[in-house]
Amino acid sequence: MTNEKNDFTWNVQLAGYDFEKYDEKGTINYKDFISEFDKFPWIEQIESYQKIKQGCSATLSVQDERNQKSLWVSIMGDKTDNTFLVGYVYPKTKKGLFGIGKEKQIKWLEIFVAENPQKVKKCFEFFFLRDYENLERTIKGMEKYGEMEAQN
Repeated sequence: MTNEKNDFTWNVQLAGYDFEKYDEKGTINYKDFISEFDKFPWIEQIESYQKIKQGCSATLSVQDERNQKSLWVSIMGDKTDNTFLVGYVYPKTKKGLFGIGKEKQIKWLEIFVAENPQKVKKCFEFFFLRDYENLERTIKGMEKYGEMEAQN
């Protein structure tokens, strides 16, 4: 799968990084992202986080520079019992206070529990295809972990 013009960039947050810190990795496509996902030291990162117990968990994020949507995958748990979380950030219109006043555009984050790595890969496949209908259908079928206004 290729994009006619690569508008996808990605970054990495390692265990214990401050929530605003990440390592920019440049442009990426689906095939290369899946390769990075597969070789990422998830268990080593869980063990590192267990020692530090502060900052963020290891996370790989992909941004679609065309529409300001992003999808990320993180891991939680310990080395014997862990699961992936998938976070979907997208623009959303927020109503004014008490439903009156001016609406404004915000970034909204929804987080879901992925049953297995294959489900994570499927979500990213839809994301790289910009098939947001199937992406949303897939993630909405997963257990919701939480949602909130995303930080810029």
